[in-house]
Amino acid sequence: MKTRSFAYITRFIRTAPSLGEGLVRAALAVAIPTLMRWLIDAGASGVPFVLYFPAIQMISTYLGWRWGALTAFGSAIAAWGVFLPPQFGFSFAWSQMVALALFAVSAATMVWVGNLLRNALIEMEERTRQSDDFNQELQHRTKNSLQMMRALASQASKATDPAEFYEMLAGRLGALAKANELLRFGALKSCAIGDLVGAAIAPFNGAQFEVDGSSWAVARNACTPLMMALHELATNASKYGALSVASGKVRIAWQAAEEEGLYQIRWEEIGGPPVSAPVHRGLGSRLLRPAGGIPTVDLRFAPAGVTCEMTVIAAESG
Repeated sequence: MKTRSFAYITRFIRTAPSLGEGLVRAALAVAIPTLMRWLIDAGASGVPFVLYFPAIQMISTYLGWRWGALTAFGSAIAAWGVFLPPQFGFSFAWSQMVALALFAVSAATMVWVGNLLRNALIEMEERTRQSDDFNQELQHRTKNSLQMMRALASQASKATDPAEFYEMLAGRLGALAKANELLRFGALKSCAIGDLVGAAIAPFNGAQFEVDGSSWAVARNACTPLMMALHELATNASKYGALSVASGKVRIAWQAAEEEGLYQIRWEEIGGPPVSAPVHRGLGSRLLRPAGGIPTVDLRFAPAGVTCEMTVIAAESG
């Protein structure tokens, strides 16, 4: 949880300040110390640069080192023109140069420290935001996982073979766990399609799969439903379809869809026994419907083998 002082400081930090805002703030950062010093003693007591240092550091912290350097340069010009008027004489000119050199070193230090503080605050703000997003995502995923497990467990009353039901339940829970692991339980905003497909087909005979497609990132809300869908397709194929015979094959391929931000994934079974549509539609059929980041699902039970085409939302780049 952010403290009030931290929230107050970060509220004024601009990650990308506009030109107008930067010029106005830098001008005020030069004008205000100049006016204050003039009202105090018109620079009579010497050392005219001291009041500029806090302004230089504040601008560097809030707007970045470039605006801080511009403020330092403007401060040097103001101090030189107002408090160190040019005079003839080698000794006085030399003292002016020494004073400006010391100011330059001090100002550079202020700019560096201010920018360092700025980067630290921006990073802390980003980590705080990521932590809040992670907690919200973790709560959301926990709720969804509990609902999924409740739906899976509800099939127990319909099972005629406890051993078969346990195998089905364990497989689906395993797929759900793998999806959460790929996303690090909500810490990541996407998962790689290759990793997801590999995890989904890992429990089955890998030699019977042909996987083809370029690398891309699956959006977070599509990872779990896609994992569950692929696992369900593979489970059904191992019982009734192409994976149930040694000569059967499954091709999984994907490519960018016509609509930007979407990919099309195709599951195709080849060389298996004749296929017919199931009479009863249970939980498995609900796992092969549009959900979350999967806008469309086209499941077909052709005699030559099951095919399933899905559109999946890709993670935003950057």
